[in-house]
Amino acid sequence: MRKFIYLLAVMTIMLLIAAGCGSKKEEAAEPASTNTDEPKEQVTTKEEEEEAKEKEEEKPADLPSGLEEVSISLKELQGNVDTVPQNAEQLQTTGKKVEEKWDDIEEQVEENYPDDYKNIEDSLYPLIDETKKDKPDAEKMKPLIKETVEKINTFKEKVSSSS
Repeated sequence: MRKFIYLLAVMTIMLLIAAGCGSKKEEAAEPASTNTDEPKEQVTTKEEEEEAKEKEEEKPADLPSGLEEVSISLKELQGNVDTVPQNAEQLQTTGKKVEEKWDDIEEQVEENYPDDYKNIEDSLYPLIDETKKDKPDAEKMKPLIKETVEKINTFKEKVSSSS
């Protein structure tokens, strides 16, 4: 009987410790009304502003240059598919670069050219999804890259002629 009570006491203490460790830091910390929290919020805000500024600077100034960056990253992906089709890490990295370059201009394209946006994404997203796999299939990627490059180039010409 004594062992049972000892075991029950140990289990209760362990449960309380586990519950305490699982709580959020904000709940365990001082109330939010103290003055020490305000500077932390300002620092976070400044950091967020700096990150936003950096992202703004990274974004292309205009759509044609953004399309050129997407085109270059697609050609880089094509080169990797041709030269190192078994190197999954390289294909994933280059695929992520394509996605990031597209994300930089995606909103502009979607707002100003909705039909072209849908057309490009019909081949671009399956390509990006393939690059995200643990073992991307280079043979599936080849036609998607070709199709996407053609669509991007056609769209680039359309945008250049309308400017």
